Amino acid sequence: MIKRSVTLLMLSIMLLTAGCGIMNEVGQTVNFATETTDYLQSLTDFGQDMNALAEKAMTDLDARTDLKERLLALKEQVVNYEGLQVPDYAKDLHHSIAEYNTTLQKGLDQALTNIEQGRAVFESTGIPDTINKINELLSQINQLTP
Repeated sequence: MIKRSVTLLMLSIMLLTAGCGIMNEVGQTVNFATETTDYLQSLTDFGQDMNALAEKAMTDLDARTDLKERLLALKEQVVNYEGLQVPDYAKDLHHSIAEYNTTLQKGLDQALTNIEQGRAVFESTGIPDTINKINELLSQINQLTP
């Protein structure tokens, strides 16, 4: 009787542990999809606003300061995205975004330098093209959400 109770207890623990792993994987998937979608949406929003921001920054010192702060915040988002936990099946997609992020970081650095030197902010940065390429991956991310 005790042997049977111990066996049932061990079986219950094993099933519970396996269930936790499945739940953890589902949670990780939802988190990855949500975080990535939010990140890509923030890039889309920035991409839509950036030309107007750059034009205003050419003539308005406050707008230039605001744009610089927004570029720095975007750069921080790029860095934070790199630390996101990625489910195994999404590693290729995350790797693609990470490669674009490297290009985006260089472009953001160039844009910040351009602001300091009084040049056109997004000249020779590649930011618009990179944001467009990253956002093309948004449909793939949306397919991951349950």
